[in-house]
Amino acid sequence: MEQLQLVAYYRVSTERQGQSGLGLDAQQAKVQQLARERGAVVVAEFVEVESGRKNDRPVLAQALQEARRLKAAVVVAKLDRIARDAEFVLRLSREAAANGMGGFLFCDLPDIDATTAAGRMVLSVMASVAEFEARRISERTRDAMAAAKARGATFGGRNSGTIRENQAAKDRAKQEAEKLRGVLAPMAAAGLSLREMSRALAGAGKTTKTGAPYSPSQVSRLLQRLELV
Repeated sequence: MEQLQLVAYYRVSTERQGQSGLGLDAQQAKVQQLARERGAVVVAEFVEVESGRKNDRPVLAQALQEARRLKAAVVVAKLDRIARDAEFVLRLSREAAANGMGGFLFCDLPDIDATTAAGRMVLSVMASVAEFEARRISERTRDAMAAAKARGATFGGRNSGTIRENQAAKDRAKQEAEKLRGVLAPMAAAGLSLREMSRALAGAGKTTKTGAPYSPSQVSRLLQRLELV
């Protein structure tokens, strides 16, 4: 049986991550693990520095072109590394079927093999459901705002202030998380569990603002803020 060829696509959200490799090592480790499990070989790697909200991805386009040339599958560490737009994921899946690519493999969705027709169908259904849910949330939000306005509620200046306050709080949380990047990054790359990281932080004398040890759930939030997962 011919060995499956994989074109790896990695995405980091900031220029600093792209230069330092933070977040990238974890993605590469997951891709290599999947390749070993499937007896596949990674024949090319592409790294993009871009937000997940943007669909204009020149490096992703290069990865897709290489996958078409080699008739290879595109492997991604996590579905959201491709995009957070369900319709965009669905469009990529259709393109794979139409242009002779091997399809897509996602390390965080091992049960969905989008290199097969059945897998592409499941991915399409998931994308459609996600898109439907997103639209329903938007509709419910509009309806709630309309009902609030009918009751005399106002929107504008005060909400803008709240948005600024929320953003400032997020920025402060990100700054606090950055202080722990040097400790958390190597542990995340090594695949330590949240509980093991929590114990390691306590052993290193790292505590929260209140002086309490970091819980596994707090460690999870730190990793998300640092985009190490």
